[in-house]
Amino acid sequence: MEEKKLSKPDILNLLASRSTEALLDALDYLMNLDKIDDFVESVCNAVSNPDKGVRNAASQLILTHKPDKAPVYLVGCISSKDITLRNLAGELLIALGHKSVQTLIDYNCEKNSDDQKFIIDILGLIGSNKTADHILGILGSTEDDNVILACIEALGNIRNQEAIDILQLLYDRSELYKPFIVEALGKIGSQKACSFLLEKFLKEDDLTKYSILESLGFVGDVDTYFFLLEQVPNIHGPLVWPLITSLFILKEKYSLDIPFDDKMKNLLMYTLQEGAPEHKKTALSLINVFNDKDILVESLKFLGDDDELDEIIRTKIYRNPEYFFEEYQRILSNCTDKLKQVLNLFYSLLSYLISEIETSDLTLIQKRNMIHTTSEFLNHHDEEVRRSSMEILFLLDSESALLFIESMISDENIWNRLRLVELLEFINNSTAKEALMKLSEDGEDMIKERVQELLNNQNINEIYPISK
Repeated sequence: MEEKKLSKPDILNLLASRSTEALLDALDYLMNLDKIDDFVESVCNAVSNPDKGVRNAASQLILTHKPDKAPVYLVGCISSKDITLRNLAGELLIALGHKSVQTLIDYNCEKNSDDQKFIIDILGLIGSNKTADHILGILGSTEDDNVILACIEALGNIRNQEAIDILQLLYDRSELYKPFIVEALGKIGSQKACSFLLEKFLKEDDLTKYSILESLGFVGDVDTYFFLLEQVPNIHGPLVWPLITSLFILKEKYSLDIPFDDKMKNLLMYTLQEGAPEHKKTALSLINVFNDKDILVESLKFLGDDDELDEIIRTKIYRNPEYFFEEYQRILSNCTDKLKQVLNLFYSLLSYLISEIETSDLTLIQKRNMIHTTSEFLNHHDEEVRRSSMEILFLLDSESALLFIESMISDENIWNRLRLVELLEFINNSTAKEALMKLSEDGEDMIKERVQELLNNQNINEIYPISK
């Protein structure tokens, strides 16, 4: 469409057109206007257009301009049988925030249960406390469990303090409600909510206990922290994870110390072995408080699974390199699925410490053991494992590394052999030079050329003539 100023009737005609191209032209034109108040109804109608491009353009226009009247024209889509349209309208109403609240409340009167639940969910996600009276009114009048659960969740999301008494009354009405009420009370907070959850904890089944433990981290105080510590000997299975998480949250909030004993260690080990990634992160964060070799070794099994986890592990290893030195063989034996990641970490650790390696805690026996253990991976099926092993050997002790030079020269991967050439470049002894001579006859021209360049620079052709 040519760049020209369109009149209001021209724009309305384009928006009323059945042509997808015309609709897209109109929506694109409106995007550059300061106000679109005169066209809101037509734009909102375009949200339900069968063409995906038109829907997206209309939605983006609404999100950009956020016209006040948009909720009035969008709210009807909530009752659509088209789930995609229904969800899109919900997302737009949430994005419009407080502008949507009154329209949603007005529309929600005497709607069917499905629409009521959907609207309550939206109101909860908008998070305005002005919706509390409406949500409490629906909660008091409906018998539909799905709507009741939506109301409970929404009251938690808007953190309505006045809802605490009502939620407590609902607690024993149905087992179905309990986890939702617990989560809502945790979001709302207050000493009253905390006391209620502590009172219920010991009486409940594991599913509800799980929810209570999760919520206590957010709603609890110092006394709650010590209550949770008392539960450590009695908690087993998946309940360990929310217990660890809430202890960590309260520890951070109130600057408290977590006692580290065998019971706590067992909980952390279980969390590392069986917990979800978010629970593992919490357990590993506690490693920054505890210096425990077994926990740290266990954590290395998760290198590469999550960037945040990796950073926590690396930080701890860099602070306690002696753990790695002492347990190197056990670590590699236990982390067969993570060999690349562990070897790369060890190489970076050695590189970091290289200036201090002779005066560090790395003993001669440890160095020999590490050289022996690492050399066993020079014939590993993974080329990256072989390359890392080679680099580690030269970093630990170049003379010892040269004992395994035949395996390195025979590596089937060209990039590994090229890396070997780089490692040999600065070693000035006959074994290294003999290795370079063998590599000068490599089947790959790239390697032969690189070796030829090095040999010329080292001026050793007269001693070791290169075969033509």
